[in-house]
Parts: sequence; C-alpha cells; structure tokens
Amino acid sequence: MALTFWLRIIEKKHLFAGEDYFLSILGLDALPGLLLAFSHRPKETFPLILNFGATELALPVARVWRRFAAQRDLARQWILQWPEHTASALIPLVFTKPSDNSEAALLALRLLYEQGHGELLQTVANRWQRTDVWSALEQLLKQGPMDIYPARIPKAPDFWHPAMWSRPRLITNNQPVTGDALEIIGEMLRFTQGGRFYSGLEQLKTFCQPQTLAAFAWDLFTAWQQAGAPAKDNWAFLALSLFGDESTARDLTTQILAWPQEGKSARAVSGLNILTLMNNDMALIQLHHISQRAKSRPLRDNAAEFLQVVAENRGLSQEELADRLVPTLGLDDPQALSFDFGPRQFTVRFDENLNPVIFDQQNVRQKSVPRLRADDDQLKAPEALARLKGLKKDATQVSKNLLPRLEAALRTTRRWSLADFHTLFVNHPFTRLVTQRLIWGVYPANEPRRLLNAFRVAAEGEFCNAQDEPIDLPADALIGIAHPLEMTAEMRSEFAQLFADYEIIPPLRQLTRRTVLLTPDESASNSLNRWEGKSATVGQLMGMRYKGWESGYEDAFVYDLGEYRLVLKFSPGFNHYNVDSKALMSFRSLRVYSDNKSVTFAELDVFDLSEALSAPDVIFH
Repeated sequence: MALTFWLRIIEKKHLFAGEDYFLSILGLDALPGLLLAFSHRPKETFPLILNFGATELALPVARVWRRFAAQRDLARQWILQWPEHTASALIPLVFTKPSDNSEAALLALRLLYEQGHGELLQTVANRWQRTDVWSALEQLLKQGPMDIYPARIPKAPDFWHPAMWSRPRLITNNQPVTGDALEIIGEMLRFTQGGRFYSGLEQLKTFCQPQTLAAFAWDLFTAWQQAGAPAKDNWAFLALSLFGDESTARDLTTQILAWPQEGKSARAVSGLNILTLMNNDMALIQLHHISQRAKSRPLRDNAAEFLQVVAENRGLSQEELADRLVPTLGLDDPQALSFDFGPRQFTVRFDENLNPVIFDQQNVRQKSVPRLRADDDQLKAPEALARLKGLKKDATQVSKNLLPRLEAALRTTRRWSLADFHTLFVNHPFTRLVTQRLIWGVYPANEPRRLLNAFRVAAEGEFCNAQDEPIDLPADALIGIAHPLEMTAEMRSEFAQLFADYEIIPPLRQLTRRTVLLTPDESASNSLNRWEGKSATVGQLMGMRYKGWESGYEDAFVYDLGEYRLVLKFSPGFNHYNVDSKALMSFRSLRVYSDNKSVTFAELDVFDLSEALSAPDVIFH
C-alpha cells in the first residue's frame, strides 16, 4: 500500500515533502519513485540521493553537474562517491549521437578522470570486451577544447550566404573579415554539438567588435528563419546565444512573444533558452519581462522556470534576481539625459510612473520623440535620436516590470538589508528615481513586522523622517516599503504634507492605500459575509490576479498566505478558456483555511489580511 501511494503521488508531481519518510520505510523499493522526485525537484531531493548508489541516477546527476551551478557541489559529491556507478552508466552515452546527454556524460567522466579514477574507468570500459573502447574514451577525456569537433563537418546549408550579411569587423583596424574567414566561421558554427559551441568561436570574440558579431548572427538567424527554420541547422539559431548583445535580446524577445500565436511554441521555448545563455543582463531582463507579460500562459511559465534556474545558479530567489536586473540605462553618466541634435537640444525627465518625458531647450514638453529636420546636425542628430528612442523603449519596459514588483513588495511586506537597500535603490541611477517617491520603513532584524521608524530618501541621498529631519539607520536594520497600517495617523498626515510641499507624486498608492479592517465578530469567525448580495464582472475578478489572487477554478479564487489560504467563492462560475468579461458573478463566501487546524481571521496578520481583502472590497463594494 505504501509503495503504491508513494509512486502515485510522485507520478502526479504533488508538492510533497515526505520523501525521507518513505525512504526509511521502503528502502531500495523507493528508488523508482525517488528518481521521479529527483527529476521534478532536484534541489530538494539531492540530499536524499547521496545515500543511493544506482546507475539510474548517474545521468540525472551528470545533467545537474553540467548545467546547474547551485547544485554542482552536491553533483560532484555524488559522482565522486559513486564512481563505478557513474562510469558504468555513462561510458556508453559518450559514444552516442552528440546531445545534451552525451555532453553531460563526458563532463562527468572527465571529472572522475581528473580526480584520479583513470584506472577504474579503464576497468569499466574493458567490460565491453572491446580493446578500442578504453583507447577511444581516454582520447576523449584527454582532449583539449580546441580538439573537440566532429569527424565529419556538415556542409553549408542553402541559406548560407554570408557575403550578403553584416560582416564582423576586427577590433584592431575596423576592417571587415575576409570571405575566407567567413567560411571558417561558418564551419566552426556547424561544429556545434549538443548545444555546445566549438571553443574557437570564443577566441573569435576576442578579435571582432561585439556589435558587428551580433549583427552578423542576427542576419544568419533571419536567413535560417526565411529558409523554414530547418532543425538540422539549429546552430544558426543558437549563434544568437554566443554573439547576441542587448539589441539582439530585445529583438529576439519581440519574436518570442509572437511565436506562440503563430503555432511556434517550441521555437519560443528555444528562444527562452537562448536568452538564458546570452552573457548579458538585458537578456535576463527580457526573460523576466516575458515571464510577467507574455499573453501565452505556458510561455510565461516556461520563462519563469528558466529564471528560476538562473536565480538558483546565482544563489538568489527570483525576486532577488529581478532586483539585480534593473539596468542603469546609462544614467550614471551625467550627460545621459541630454540629447544634442545640433541647433536643437533636448533633455529627458521621468514622471512618477518612470515614463520618460522630453523637453526642448525652452523647457517645453514634447508630445512625442522629435523627428529629424533638414537643419539638424547630420552626424549628431541621428545618433542622438537613436539613443533617445532606445532610452524611451528601455525605460518603458523596465518600469512596467519594476513598479508591479514594488507594489508586490508592499503587499507582501518584503524586506531588504541596509546594504542591499543602498545598492539596489538609493545608489542605483534608475531605481532611485522611484525610491525618492516612496516612504520607507525601518524594522529590527529579528522582528521584520515591527516598524521602528519611517523615512523618505531626499534628492541628495539623505534619509529624512516625517518632520523632514535627517536620521541615521542601524547597520543591522531591515528596510521595506512602509504600509499605511504600520504608521500612526500623525505620521501619515506629516508625510502627506511633506510630499505635497515638495510636489512628490508617489508611483503607487501608499498613504492613500485602501485598507480593510474586520469587526470583532468577523475576526472571531472563519467566514466573511460582508459582500453578500453584491456582484462583480468576470473582468473585475480576473483583475484580482494582479493583487495576489490566483484563478484556475470555475467558481473560486485563492489567496495564498503560506500557512493559511483564503478562498473566495462566487456563482455561477465561468470557463477560463471562454471568458465573457462582462458576465456578472454573485458573491457567495470568503473563508480562511489551514491544512492542519480550524482557524479564524484573528490568527492572520492584520497587514496581510488587509492586502488580501482590498481587491474583493473594491469590486464587490
């Protein structure tokens, strides 16, 4: 019975944290289920598999060793702890068709070889009773990066016409590479095996201007697409991950967002992988943008999974990674907001929503990006216009991601260390523009919900309280966006007057935030009926997803509070795949649940509860 239950819950990918309990009862019989658990949740399951020497685990562990930096130490530990199991399972894979699996197998075996297990590898290889197995394997294990390329070089595809594309240019003299060099570049690109590039291409990057390599790679990718995107020539797509720059990341994101609507979902996922592999933060910013803004739910989920891998490899949460991906947009340069067209000069300022606003030299606000005129400087104006358009596009996209994250940080009472607050908010050239429009709270390190003081960040970088007096912050303090319920009425009034005096417009509702407090009778209950007899449209209900509520049920939305969850029910319900946004839904109930006990609203944090209830309070009001 226990074995059947174990296999069933693992097969259905339940979020179950009892693997260690089942292992203690089932022993080796639990191994098939453990393999499934490891494939679903390697991070949580890894400590358990260290005690299992099984050939079935060798390839999954080798994949982790190859790809996931956050778990590399555990993967290394398993490989070195079970070298014979590793060798027995992986040696055959090395001689299969080049793929992610064969590459992972070779890297794991190379680790064993470098750590002094050569004799064991030879013993295992000789079990195949062929004298050439060990000699071939040893040759692979000893190969240097420049020696790893296929025996048979694929011929150039029909779409390969590099003379018609943007040419890479040399760093030393700005000269384009020769036609013969282009053919060699093409050969090296076609060496790509299992998604891994020939190391000679990394050397190429040291000789050529990065932006010219990026333009060349984009033209190659475009030609591949126009030829029908043949799978056997996928290297032309992968080249974007090697040579792509920030502009490539933006252009590729536009295509990725469109592909699901064109029936090219698989290509969109490949595009996400390419963004992940690009060596620039703009690619990760675009990945985060897709995870938040894509119309396709599967595409959003896939982007979130790729981001999770990146975050884990850096030892961060997704939120912490997103904090670190806000670009400076060049604003650390004092001249970044000045644009010289020759006879005309323009400057950019940012409003409360971080939208760039353009002004001319007479301080007249422009309705749109200025167009080039005949009397503009022929050299300065085009460069300034391109820079202005780029800033406007990037700032708009970054603000669309940043402001909702700050809203979520207020809603979920997120905290930062003082050091991170300085780095990510106070001293960041772009983020500080919004930092100075918010009220921040100071909290003890051991009591992150107890407000000690509140302050704003002045334009000079000083921290000022509600009386506009400079204050010092404890070195071990936590910082968060202050919730109005945390502040006294006097403090809220003083900050409101201060913001009015300085003409500061907040980027989100903070002092004027809608708050919901329960009556004593409601607090003592597990059900709310205050909206009985009220109705809301499906469109209004769907809008609650941006306030932390999750849909997915025909007649209910759920708000997750960790140990607790709120369930809002309505009738008659609606089909999420065929939504009539104007259809009316009647409120039925709102209850609080906990998995292990009966609870009342009184047990919930007052700030959490207010944030959760503010959305239904608006639509059913």
